Amino acid sequence: MSAKAQLGEKIFLDQSLSGSGRLSCASCHNPAFAHGPPNALAVQIGGSQSNQAGLRAAPSLRYLERLGGFNGTPASKVEDLRGGLMADGRADSLAAQAFLPWFNPREMDNGSVADLARRLRGAAYASQFLTAFATPAADDSTLVTQASEALQALQVEDTRFHPYDSKSDFVLAGKVRFSLPEGRGLMVFSDKQGANCASCHSPDLSSSGQPPLFTNFGYAALAVPRNTKLSVNQDPNFRDLGLCGPSRTDLAGRTELCGFFRTPGLRNVAERKVFFHNGVMSSLAQVLDFYNTRDREPARWYSSADGQTVLYDDLPQSLLGNVNQVAPFGAQARRLSAQELADLECFLRTLSDGYVLGAPSFVGCN
Repeated sequence: MSAKAQLGEKIFLDQSLSGSGRLSCASCHNPAFAHGPPNALAVQIGGSQSNQAGLRAAPSLRYLERLGGFNGTPASKVEDLRGGLMADGRADSLAAQAFLPWFNPREMDNGSVADLARRLRGAAYASQFLTAFATPAADDSTLVTQASEALQALQVEDTRFHPYDSKSDFVLAGKVRFSLPEGRGLMVFSDKQGANCASCHSPDLSSSGQPPLFTNFGYAALAVPRNTKLSVNQDPNFRDLGLCGPSRTDLAGRTELCGFFRTPGLRNVAERKVFFHNGVMSSLAQVLDFYNTRDREPARWYSSADGQTVLYDDLPQSLLGNVNQVAPFGAQARRLSAQELADLECFLRTLSDGYVLGAPSFVGCN
């Protein structure tokens, strides 16, 4: 890797670059867990005293190198929005994304740019900045910007962030075939009248011939259930509305965008321990069950009041019209059978990194 990326790796692993002195980028984005959390917490714990629960579930940092910046304009329709990093797309580059957790009081909680710059200057690798950057940082802001750029270089250059070595990649390369359940699962995945996953998570090669990221880079309002275990949700008036706030503020007046979150890629989805922006679900099978029954059996997923199910209970009633009703949702969609759901999960497990030629399929997927 370049000197800049090598510096980025040191920064990525450095716990001293946090208010608590105990949290690094790798703490929530562990390389051994597909650069995602190493635990099953709905949200991670940070802050200067290591006692602040996060607002959203920590994502994997893999396969972000091709997402690109947010393309929205004041006149953009939600179906046309693409790109951006973070669940609400508010970061336009990997460097901008890296910058945000450093100053989030629920995460690494550096009190100011000056505080982080002081920690960077005191790091054992501080001299590597002079090797990685042609121009020495003249002030605190420039130094922090350089650190963010070093993290971006790491994510772009280090192939551990995008190994493209899943079974699905081997199938695309013609080196192996899917098992029968995996192949049937791909058919369910692509069926427009069935799971219809491919409408948002295309399994096709990109226009430049690159392996698929299994995302259309867009946004969806899925109306996942409210996670009552989150500390922020103890306030009944709190709502995480994605594109229109609270973390993103430039689109706050666009009520038609409320409830929309970035469509993530599905690589390593079977390795996750919690799912969706609020970490409300804890298994891939549960997620697929939700997609299959959200509108058919809403009482299974949403809270109740006065004996009535509160439909889409993490959204204000005035915004229910924003919720996605395209298959597999809505009354018109075909309900998937238990076998189809099992096959679909088998296919999704082929998207996990680290496949070894000749390795058996996941249990039940042979």
